Amino acid sequence: MTREDEIEKLQVLLYQEPKSGEFVRLAEIYLQREMYTEAADLVKQSLRFHPQSTSGHILMGRCLRKLNKPKESLAPLKRATELAGDNWRAWLELAEVCLELKSAKESLKAFKKVLLYNPTHPGARKAVAKLEVVSADEYDSDLFEMQKLNPADWTESDRPRPIDNSSNPQQWTEPSPQLQRLLSYIDALIIRHEAQKAIDLLNECSEKFGQHPEIETRRLKLSVYEKADYIKPKSKDESSWTKREFVRERKLKVLKELLRRIEARRGQNLSTEI
Repeated sequence: MTREDEIEKLQVLLYQEPKSGEFVRLAEIYLQREMYTEAADLVKQSLRFHPQSTSGHILMGRCLRKLNKPKESLAPLKRATELAGDNWRAWLELAEVCLELKSAKESLKAFKKVLLYNPTHPGARKAVAKLEVVSADEYDSDLFEMQKLNPADWTESDRPRPIDNSSNPQQWTEPSPQLQRLLSYIDALIIRHEAQKAIDLLNECSEKFGQHPEIETRRLKLSVYEKADYIKPKSKDESSWTKREFVRERKLKVLKELLRRIEARRGQNLSTEI
């Protein structure tokens, strides 16, 4: 069957059955042939029957981009990520649009989502590496001095949110705006291989904002650079039981990781000798 025959067949099918899901295939062909207006009209009509179609919303965003309407493409692409949060293609389309609109922070967030569900995507990896530096450089240097804040001066959004450690010690909560900016700077330090600066800043973030999965994830990433006592409290008397338990657990994780690496290297040496 030729491409023309396929187009005609799909057109007839959709004329007879407007609710058919085959609109996705026909719209893709239209886009390949640079029939952007026809594709947009088709997808717009079909989404009335398939409002929950992730593919449909991605295609709608793609059509609008091809028609040089990047701002209008944001809505359908965001809707696609809401419908299928683990669809890395939807996040990739959104990231590229945000980048086109020069919204570095939003683009960075979307590219990170791509890597979450597709860690080996080369384009996303390069984009994150570049955007991390850009996102961090736009802040004033005095922001990262980590001066002690008076709790009375905190805004509601900056106050640490309580976490129920009894059921889930790593329960995720939305980081405060200030913590998000600091994490962005830490990511930039990691990319530039300034590990010790990143570790010091992570430790100060823990003191200021308390335990948070976003902080601990980065700490674990940098654990290969850390000393065994890097999280030792300043004073044993001043530390709470919960903090001492956390310190003990972190040290155990580091030691187990070191043991695993030693065993793996020993296995490699044995295989080489054989």
